[in-house]
Amino acid sequence: MRWKIITSKRLIETNDLEGHTESLEMSGERVSGIIGYGAKNGNLFITRDIVFPSFRIQPNDTHGSYCIRGAKPPYFLGEETFEKAQLNGFLILFSRAENARVKRLFYPSATLGCFYEDVEITAGENGVTPVYEKTERLETRLGCEGYIYVDRVADKEPAPVKPGGKFHVVFTYRAYFANQEPPIEKNAFQKRAERVEELLAECDLTTGDDVIDTEFAFAKIRAGESLFRTKKGLMHCPGGYAYYAAVWCNDQLEYAAPWFAFTGDKKAMQASENAFCLYEPYMNDEYRPIPSSIIAEGLDYWNGAGDRGDAAMYLFGLSRYLLTVGKAPDSAQERALNWCIEYIARNITEEGAVYSDSDELEGRISTGVNLATASLSYGGLELVSVLFEKHKNSAQSRKARGLATRIKMAFEGYFGENLKGYKTYAYHKGCKDIRAWNCLPVYMGVFDRAEGTLAAIENTLWNNNGCKTHEGDNTAWDRSTLYFIASLFRAGQTEKAFTLLKGYSENRLLGERVPYPVEAYPEGNMRHLSAESALYCRVITDGLLNIAFNKDGFSFRENVPFIAGGVSLKNVFIDGMYRNIETE
Repeated sequence: MRWKIITSKRLIETNDLEGHTESLEMSGERVSGIIGYGAKNGNLFITRDIVFPSFRIQPNDTHGSYCIRGAKPPYFLGEETFEKAQLNGFLILFSRAENARVKRLFYPSATLGCFYEDVEITAGENGVTPVYEKTERLETRLGCEGYIYVDRVADKEPAPVKPGGKFHVVFTYRAYFANQEPPIEKNAFQKRAERVEELLAECDLTTGDDVIDTEFAFAKIRAGESLFRTKKGLMHCPGGYAYYAAVWCNDQLEYAAPWFAFTGDKKAMQASENAFCLYEPYMNDEYRPIPSSIIAEGLDYWNGAGDRGDAAMYLFGLSRYLLTVGKAPDSAQERALNWCIEYIARNITEEGAVYSDSDELEGRISTGVNLATASLSYGGLELVSVLFEKHKNSAQSRKARGLATRIKMAFEGYFGENLKGYKTYAYHKGCKDIRAWNCLPVYMGVFDRAEGTLAAIENTLWNNNGCKTHEGDNTAWDRSTLYFIASLFRAGQTEKAFTLLKGYSENRLLGERVPYPVEAYPEGNMRHLSAESALYCRVITDGLLNIAFNKDGFSFRENVPFIAGGVSLKNVFIDGMYRNIETE
């Protein structure tokens, strides 16, 4: 492995970046910085790409967040030799110039449109003089609401450093409109550090395995930091250069919201409830599909993929979210849940499957009436049935349960198939290859073909980088990998699931692309999209611990015999209060 754990749940480090390029995304409410770094012929190199999601440029679409690529760095001391890098919620780079040692600390503002590069120089025996401009305009760009200025400003003038002395300067990369004063922040480092500590304290996991415990801790940071202030309030967004100030039914509602419910984090829960709310105006009395995405700070939509099973994603996410936090749906949420139930009812086929145009892969590979939409519909209907039963809406509870029963029969009668010697599913009629998403019925609690399905995926698609999406292709999406591992846990194959989770986690935390789960490869070049980190966390809550809900409360797996000392999850928010979950 390229990296090593220095402090469990806190700090990883490497001194081996020769010939390697890495990057890290770090986000605050009005900024996201993607810092590239590596070493070539011993020399450190750094790139600085900074996104300002609330500054919109034309076309103001999914990709309309203003981004300055390759932000001009301050010139310092000439070439620098790479020494080591550290990650702990901050990116810390250590290097050595001809007559000085340099430590750089990168981090976003917690609340403002500012990104920071904190530099400490320790002079060698001859002393040193850093060279930079105290204030420099990096770009002027016409945006949707006026001209945008981007400055890099230092908090002090350059000055000579005596032999053995230290020089500390903080550079701020900031965006503001031409008619505004530039943002100025006090105690920016402390505010970022407090937010990181807040996220780490929520759902504090101890399994006794430093790799899994540390990857879980880091995933909490990535999932919880990617919350952006927009015209429609806080939004959780994927990031990755492209996806800001926008929400999707899969990333934000199906993946992230159920995780944020467990954290009890006020900002993350607010962003989740905002995301559900954004879709409500699109739920129409003709039951036309809701759009694939709400974009541009909630002011527009994108619908290029058609119906991906979005109503099922919405139903699953909101039902699971409300059951976890222990809240009855308010009137608007109840209308939305009922709309989704009816939408699914109107799209159930004669065979009991559920029609959709595509799935969350949006037609990248063959689809049609597919297993993912059916599985999410079934899981959502089961959850909303429990939710309505718990809150005395018996009629809708029975309706949802009846629809779920019809769909469950289709898993066997419509999708059931023997493929390559495995008793499993055809992802859609005529599909003869093994798909990673075939695990979804198992995840939703349908175990009739669990053994063959999970074995088929492991034996056919699993490699050191996770699950390939389907046979005959090397594309991998971490989201299906994480659902697969969670499905192994939920099917009772806990020791195998833990072994695969350990290997996957070690690769993501300490390998060649660190420290978070990624979106896809080769598509997207393994971007650290935020909702994948939320899904990683749910492998623990939904998978290893198998937290489930019924009308009387919740249950979890109380015995994990192969983990010495059991599993501990402290400060987990369930049913309106923080609890500690301990297994034997």
